[in-house]
Amino acid sequence: MELHQLQCFLAVVEEGGFNRATTRLHITQPALSYQIKRLEEELGVSLFHRRPRGISPTEAGRVLVQNAQEVIESVRRARRAVEIRSKGVAGEIRIGTVESVGIYFLPDVLTKIKEKYPMARPTVMYRQSGEVMEALLSNQVDLAVIANPRLDRRFNYETIVEERISLVCSRTHPFFGRSAAKPSELRGLQFISLTPETPTGQLIRDHLAKLGVSVDVVVTTPSVGTVRKMVEVGLGVAFLPDMVTSEDLSCSGTPLNRLARIEVRPPLMRRVMLVTWKNIQCSPVIQAFLDDLRLHGVHWRGCVEASSRR
Repeated sequence: MELHQLQCFLAVVEEGGFNRATTRLHITQPALSYQIKRLEEELGVSLFHRRPRGISPTEAGRVLVQNAQEVIESVRRARRAVEIRSKGVAGEIRIGTVESVGIYFLPDVLTKIKEKYPMARPTVMYRQSGEVMEALLSNQVDLAVIANPRLDRRFNYETIVEERISLVCSRTHPFFGRSAAKPSELRGLQFISLTPETPTGQLIRDHLAKLGVSVDVVVTTPSVGTVRKMVEVGLGVAFLPDMVTSEDLSCSGTPLNRLARIEVRPPLMRRVMLVTWKNIQCSPVIQAFLDDLRLHGVHWRGCVEASSRR
């Protein structure tokens, strides 16, 4: 029984099938199927029920899951301990996050970590907020950085940054050039909407309800990047977290690119939070990442400083 076979087996279980597991492992489906077949032959049991609607672990498969997780975690701890002792601040940082945070907030933190600690190996897993929490529970990630996460007594929660969710429009929209709009002016506007299954999408839906505003939702998507692009091309307006448009606005309030923020009162806010296990000892490389993450949150402004403009 080889470590790679156990990693393949767990990937199939955790991803719920062979297709997503091949993406995670960066191998072809025939290669993955071959590894699982070899493992089953060596153990003399079937590890999966294979049905038309998908696969599920057999009783033997469920027994192997726990033991395989323990083996892989032991190997990971051993590798991490050796790297830390031989190379100082080094090793893996497994980060679970959502699109808005991972694309528009974390890159600056990861850049600084790699500059200071070249032997650090960050990996970032993108999922919906609930899936990130499940990944933390199943030890697929070391920490989570997500907005408005669900609460669980087993975890510590720390606010990294509190940001506004602003109304955003394109240059072709009548709101462009205005600094503010009244809630009543939003009625009937064409909106690009985040799905309510995302925490931020639900915040926006609740906010519009509190304002007593009914809008014309023309597109719904879970992706902030898709929302942003559709606003850019003029399909409608949207509420977006400020970090998504942080490069579009100078800190003096001047639009720099295709998008502008319009103030609507009362403001809508969300909290980007760090989620970690309680009473856990972080490795030096993870602690270094946490320190830089907190510092970035303190100095983050959600706009472009005049001194940084090209």
